[in-house]
Amino acid sequence: MMKVWLLLGLLFNVYQAFASIEFNPETQANTYKLHAQFMHEASMPFSYTVTTIDNIQDLLNSRPNWQYHDSGALNLGEVEQQVWLKIVLRNDSLIELPLLLSVNNNLLDNITAYIMQPNHAILTLDLGDSRPLMQRPIKHEAQLIPLELLGKRQTTLYLKVKHHGALNIPLSLWHPVEYLKYKSKFNLIYGILAGFLLAMIATNFTMYSFTRRKYFLHGTLLLSSVWLLLVHLYGFGYRYLYADWQWMQQYGQSILVLLSTLAIIPILRSRILPISTAPNVDSWLKYLLAGGLVITLLCTFLPITVALKVAYAFAITSVVYFFVITIKSPLQKLSQRIPAVTVYLSLMISLCYQFGFELGLLSGALLERPVTYVCSLFVCIYISYALAKQYIFERESHIKQQEQKLAKTRAEDALLKEKLMIHEQAQQDLESSIDERTFELQVTLRELEEKNRELERLNMEDPLTKVKNRRYFDKRLMMEVRRSRREQTTLSVIMLDIDHFKRVNDVYGHLAGDQTICAFANTIQQYLKRPHDEVFRYGGEEFVILLPNTDATGAQELAEKIRQATATCTVNIADQSIQFTASAGLYSAIAQDTQNPTLFTDFADKALYEAKQQGRNQVCIYQHKQET
Repeated sequence: MMKVWLLLGLLFNVYQAFASIEFNPETQANTYKLHAQFMHEASMPFSYTVTTIDNIQDLLNSRPNWQYHDSGALNLGEVEQQVWLKIVLRNDSLIELPLLLSVNNNLLDNITAYIMQPNHAILTLDLGDSRPLMQRPIKHEAQLIPLELLGKRQTTLYLKVKHHGALNIPLSLWHPVEYLKYKSKFNLIYGILAGFLLAMIATNFTMYSFTRRKYFLHGTLLLSSVWLLLVHLYGFGYRYLYADWQWMQQYGQSILVLLSTLAIIPILRSRILPISTAPNVDSWLKYLLAGGLVITLLCTFLPITVALKVAYAFAITSVVYFFVITIKSPLQKLSQRIPAVTVYLSLMISLCYQFGFELGLLSGALLERPVTYVCSLFVCIYISYALAKQYIFERESHIKQQEQKLAKTRAEDALLKEKLMIHEQAQQDLESSIDERTFELQVTLRELEEKNRELERLNMEDPLTKVKNRRYFDKRLMMEVRRSRREQTTLSVIMLDIDHFKRVNDVYGHLAGDQTICAFANTIQQYLKRPHDEVFRYGGEEFVILLPNTDATGAQELAEKIRQATATCTVNIADQSIQFTASAGLYSAIAQDTQNPTLFTDFADKALYEAKQQGRNQVCIYQHKQET
């Protein structure tokens, strides 16, 4: 009878467990299944809802109306409410799958990810360009959400998205290895193109520095504005330039769009690009530049959505005006008009393409389509070419003027030929005299250099032991600390001191003490085999050894050999023999703070003090872990 009751109780518990499981056919249909060889899904399916609910618990309790989105970017236009995304992933394999969910829109303001854990806990992650970079789960220019899917388990992820403008949410799912491969190729191509733009910026600025032509400075400003705009759009500015400056991340796009458009106006006013010869064109360009600067300042006080629309509308209007005045340029400049019109068309395509995303007319991953980059690169290349061509034209005109002046002076030069011959003879005599004096001066300077080298050697060398002194050690220590920091190699410093040296001076005299110090220095030098290993007299009977690219084990072995050799060393003075021992303290680390190199000697000195306290004639290592 007892077995029957136990069986009935077991069946009742199983019934309750099945009854507690809620079967949702919609969720089962929307579940994205993954296998062990999963690498990449370019367009993630998900469900979404638009609601005023701001809390995940309230959302879970409210049963919202989820709408299924099978593929492609979600484009809802401008939405004032919260947009929630629900992504259900199932790992059909037996192994745990690491994944990266990428939100392929770097300019979204606020993204909060809620990952449902097996123990009913919720892992919350914050992203978005309105938050500091350090708050992101992965410090990267892209919006990345790390996921860990257990084998044969289902994971639900909720995303809460809030954005100031048109909402464009493209999602993709990656295996971390596959994403690293993709990002490496992307960054390589982007780095080459960005480096090419930087090279053009540096070239224009260098030309301005040498020639003082203002149009090279204007070209530098234009190319710099375009480069900063591209860096901003691709998220690298947020990662490397202003990670904690959210205001710039929010308003940078509108400001840089305006500045990159306005920077063309000074180049147009210098007549490098073909424009109409109407008398009022220059005045209109001047008013356009002043108005654009006022609008740029005004955009910093407007809401972000309004600022972006105003910036793109003004930029597109300005490019249209540039196009019109170029079409009306003289027919003699037809060969220049066609490339200039092509530049304005490229600029118009780039601006309209970006503006289409801001208005919600376009959707998808903006950065995977290199429209903006290609158009911007073409504009920069042509502007640089036009500036170089203008400089070459001015230089050739200047050369022609110089040739004309030279032709006029040739007749006058013929009359002065005889005087020049006399002057040349006098100059030759003077040069001969100067050569003699120069030779004498060179001999004197060479002797002076030899004296200076000898003085420098004496200044770096300890007169007693003939090893390098404390002053030279301080310079070498600074150099090796910087090298250790730059190359990330271990630097070791050994401080050595003769035990009971005062007793040697008191018993045998100071002359014997000096000979003991010399013998100790010679013993140390016998064990330094590498060219960069060097011993210095630190003061009195104390020496310091500098060991670049040597870890603590190697330094300890060397210090122990020196200690043992010192213990067997004998100094013979007259009919007396002096035996002595030495203690050593060492410190090894990779330098971190190049402004404070004395930390190495301080820590090594502490280790030496510890060796003295523990009975002398031993080697101690400084064990305290602290950044240097």
